[in-house]
Amino acid sequence: MKKEELKLDNIKHDLKTVLNFQILNVSDWRFSYIIPITLLAVMIGILLKNILAGLFIFSFAAYHIVRYFMEYKNYKAKKNAIEEAIARGDISISIERLSHIAAEVIYEPHFRLKHSHAAKEVPFFYFASGSSWRIPAVRTHYGWSKDYYTSTEGLKNISISGEEFFYISLQGHYDIAYIYPCDFFTIDGELKSKHDF
Repeated sequence: MKKEELKLDNIKHDLKTVLNFQILNVSDWRFSYIIPITLLAVMIGILLKNILAGLFIFSFAAYHIVRYFMEYKNYKAKKNAIEEAIARGDISISIERLSHIAAEVIYEPHFRLKHSHAAKEVPFFYFASGSSWRIPAVRTHYGWSKDYYTSTEGLKNISISGEEFFYISLQGHYDIAYIYPCDFFTIDGELKSKHDF
């Protein structure tokens, strides 16, 4: 089977995908509080004609609004960090052996179909070294690849315990990472020389 060369532009694309997934998660989480609390505050302020009670309740939504803007500012800084790190080659590349894939229930408030939920089940890849990688909820993984683009289910189906993956993360921001099956991808020559593969 012919392996596809993994280039810096491909890595940059995938790391930005992870970052976009993270800000969408934060937005979903914050707005699952902001919207209902704001509606409740407006109803109390208008229907009960109690502006002070409405403002008091809205202060809880205001907290989440402020936190959202702080997290959005952090997102923009990380987006710039990706550009700068890729330009300098400040990425960490390791080869990890897959231990197993598991779905974990985590606390992550979100809003779905008119209901707010506090937890969700998300898939993780666990590696023999003890590290893990959360599969971002995206439509296509490796969308830039001509031959090996896949869905999340496809990625899980081709990933067998014991297989090796390139684990690539942004130095200083290890929550921004992506994995690549070694059976399908190889590191391009320039990256290989910088990382001793």
